[in-house]
Amino acid sequence: MDPQKHLKRAAVLLVIILVLYILVSLASYLLSPPKSFPSPYSVTIDNGQSLFSISKELEDDGVIKSRRVFEMLMLTFGNDKTISRGEYYFDKPTGVVSIALRISGRDFGIDRTKVTFPEGFTNRQMSERLGVELHNFDTKLFLDLSKGSEGYLFPDTYHFMPWATPDAVVNTLKKTFDQKTKIFSKDIEDSEHSLKDIIVMASIIEKEANGENDRAVISGILWKRIDKGIPLQVDAPFLYILGKESSELTRNDLAIDSPFNTYKY
Repeated sequence: MDPQKHLKRAAVLLVIILVLYILVSLASYLLSPPKSFPSPYSVTIDNGQSLFSISKELEDDGVIKSRRVFEMLMLTFGNDKTISRGEYYFDKPTGVVSIALRISGRDFGIDRTKVTFPEGFTNRQMSERLGVELHNFDTKLFLDLSKGSEGYLFPDTYHFMPWATPDAVVNTLKKTFDQKTKIFSKDIEDSEHSLKDIIVMASIIEKEANGENDRAVISGILWKRIDKGIPLQVDAPFLYILGKESSELTRNDLAIDSPFNTYKY
């Protein structure tokens, strides 16, 4: 064989091997979880959320290295209409292929547990429901982690992994609250009331009202009382003080010395 031809073939083969090595290395790098992967990690995907916004959120959170690779995989496994709404929990760094399989609904290995929190549910009621629905769920830790967040855990229907941890659940509920209330930022600013005051008032109205029309009327009355410095004189806070509904309250209950007693303060 001509030595020159032999060298050319060897050179071509070497180039091919080098190109394949580079491609395999690049694919391995892009498909592997980034060092910044925040484990444990949970993400909530809403109805109608676009593939673009999901990929951006995952990239911003340090969960994937390339939005384009994730989007390509999602379109390969299905399309932008096969995105499964719900809460996704990853207890350790996970590759982009597995993430795309889960979110596209192709990974049927584990069924998520559907948990619904009706409007007006307290943190304690949420913890009790989670204790029933999720495997070995630590309700006490959930209450500890959610302390001071009453009204900021968004009531909705979620799909949790059966072993979801209290911190992952709390983070998901808070994140959903932020997402749902973000569109009202301008209205809140124009109202001249703080977000905290609005959430407290909304919690009271939710327990006092019997429907949409009642909410509007009660809201008007209570804000006027606030403006005039008149005690609200509502029963709703006693659910948080004593764990009692309005029908269970006694005169002694209404006289209790608590900063949340709206008959006194």
